[in-house]
Amino acid sequence: MRIRYYRNASGGLQAKARVFDHTEHSIDSANVDKEVVAIVRRLASHGYSAYLVGGAVRDLLLGKRPKDFDIVTDALPNRIRKIFSNSRIIGKRFKLVHVYANRKIYEVATFRSLSTGTVGNEYGTIDEDVARRDFTVNALYYDPLALEVLDFLGGMEDLRAGRLKAIIPLDRIFREDPVRMVRGVKYAAVNHFSISISLRFAIHRDAPLISEVSPSRLAEEFYKIIASGKSAIIVQALDKYGLLQYMLPEVHASIHRDRSFREAFFQHLSSLDLSTQAPPEEASLLNSASAAEIVQGDRRLISPFLGWFIRQRLRSFAAQDAISKDPSFFRHEAFSDIRAFLAPLNLPRVALEDAMEQVLQEDGLLPAPPPPKRRKRGPRKRKPQLHLESTHTESAHVQPPSADLS
Repeated sequence: MRIRYYRNASGGLQAKARVFDHTEHSIDSANVDKEVVAIVRRLASHGYSAYLVGGAVRDLLLGKRPKDFDIVTDALPNRIRKIFSNSRIIGKRFKLVHVYANRKIYEVATFRSLSTGTVGNEYGTIDEDVARRDFTVNALYYDPLALEVLDFLGGMEDLRAGRLKAIIPLDRIFREDPVRMVRGVKYAAVNHFSISISLRFAIHRDAPLISEVSPSRLAEEFYKIIASGKSAIIVQALDKYGLLQYMLPEVHASIHRDRSFREAFFQHLSSLDLSTQAPPEEASLLNSASAAEIVQGDRRLISPFLGWFIRQRLRSFAAQDAISKDPSFFRHEAFSDIRAFLAPLNLPRVALEDAMEQVLQEDGLLPAPPPPKRRKRGPRKRKPQLHLESTHTESAHVQPPSADLS
């Protein structure tokens, strides 16, 4: 292990980070997408430093293949955009760059500054960027070219000990961003990390702040939980730490009021975890997308979750013999009812409509859509033959455009 130093204000050398080479960490480079390595190499060829950071490095060190990769660099967004033609800038307050390659989205962010606090939107240095991270296990930086891990805050030790340790002081970390509580509980549940008494106390104390988070942002976090393949244990942990009652108050009340509902609900989540295991490329798209992009890109991970609630309401309405008289009545009433039941999550209307239509069709309460009409075609016109001068006769294949990462 090496130590990286820098000169302080008085001119003396001060330890900056511990550097672990490939013989000292457990990262298998085969678990890193080749596109990620190409992006980092491309940035380095233009004189910029770039690293993997956050959950990807945490998962790599735990022997897992990450579903998505976050890249940080000292290059500014406009410069990144010029370097990669297959990219676009997103965000308003803090701009990020999405680089597209092989049907996947790779998020490239510029180091953030501490000048405006841990939730500000100024660009900074890696020293400032690391201090803005939520937990030490998410503050490890991996250089896929040098195969080195940079540890500024003892994250390697905490990871090996299996403990979740906050970086930002506990009197500020959740007040500045309440969603950090949800993510912290999720990390601990999935990876079996221990949570200290002081951190648990801070979560219980600040749990009501979840109510102040925008419904759309809560929805994005919840969709990622549903797509994680670990939703059952995560939701149970959210309930244990007092967060579920602010994320899904009606669901929380139901699972504590009705034992049969609780058992059926968590059985549904467990089944969903088994049936919604997305291929790596789909999982990456989902984890890096907004709520709207998730719905447009892959509705099948949301519809089964919503469909279960629709069936619960369907049984209730059927018992009242209301739906047999007027299916449209159920559709209208159930739509409003489910939106209220899952509030304050801001459910995309199109996802709920798709799920409801599917359930009603499966139960024979709504006719299936007619098959698309075939267009009548006239006699085919014979296409002129293309003659290629070649010494061999080969079939021509059209290759899709490759990502501009070289």
